[in-house]
Amino acid sequence: MYSDDDANSDASSACSERSYSSRNGGVPHYLRQTEDVAEVLNHCASSNWSERKEGLLGLQNLLKSQRILSRVELKRLCEIFTRMFADPHSKVFSMFLETLVDFITVHREDLQDWLFVLLTQLLKKMGADLLGSVQAKVQKALDVTRESFPFDQQFNILMRFIVDQTQTPNLKVRSRTDGWMMDGWMMDG
Repeated sequence: MYSDDDANSDASSACSERSYSSRNGGVPHYLRQTEDVAEVLNHCASSNWSERKEGLLGLQNLLKSQRILSRVELKRLCEIFTRMFADPHSKVFSMFLETLVDFITVHREDLQDWLFVLLTQLLKKMGADLLGSVQAKVQKALDVTRESFPFDQQFNILMRFIVDQTQTPNLKVRSRTDGWMMDGWMMDG
């Protein structure tokens, strides 16, 4: 059993470690540990925007180190990322898009079940009024998606998206979708 003093000391040590490593440009120790993936995911799922941003930074570090997530971790991260498509904080959303590219690159073989959500959410974002820098990140994520998954699977998802009566993409989204599909055909054919 830990006393309150032990818990405070542990919290103080963790804060000091984070502070030291962020001042010195290093990755905090707790983000390097593979057993701390749960902590990174908890940060990503936080209601606090700065914790979500910290979680995304930790996730970027994990993905760049080629750390492969388990099936359970992948499922949870896909659920978190599905919610992040609607993140209200611009800094978090921008960082999410950057992290998403790394995530797709590392785990493309494991994301077949999530491709419908990924593709349709990215297309919806392409039709939204976003800053040019954010729009460029959405486009990069779409480009990586196009390169990472079989074209016939993407085509089937796009057709489902366009004809689905519950999905009513606006004219801008439809236009982007059509253009994106045509670009894909030209690149493949």
